[in-house]
Amino acid sequence: MIKGLNIPDEFQYAFKRLINLAPHQQRNDQDTQKTVLLYLKLGGEKLARQYIEVLKSDLRENQDRTETSEESDHSGDLSSDPKFSEDEDSEDDD
Repeated sequence: MIKGLNIPDEFQYAFKRLINLAPHQQRNDQDTQKTVLLYLKLGGEKLARQYIEVLKSDLRENQDRTETSEESDHSGDLSSDPKFSEDEDSEDDD
């Protein structure tokens, strides 16, 4: 989990607790781990928790954006559906 990251003894417990609060996708990310440790050293647990909340918020926004774009890709374009072809409608008008 924490390879090559030198965590001082006084931060071991807090770091492990905080990194477990991070989004699952980013727990093993070395940059995320370094940043959590840096904020823990400089500003304490409160600052490190704020960083983790920002990570969670960004992840939720990205997921919402992805879901919204997928929904818009699937809605509205019925021209490829043979049931809604304009050719069939124009033949009925004759």
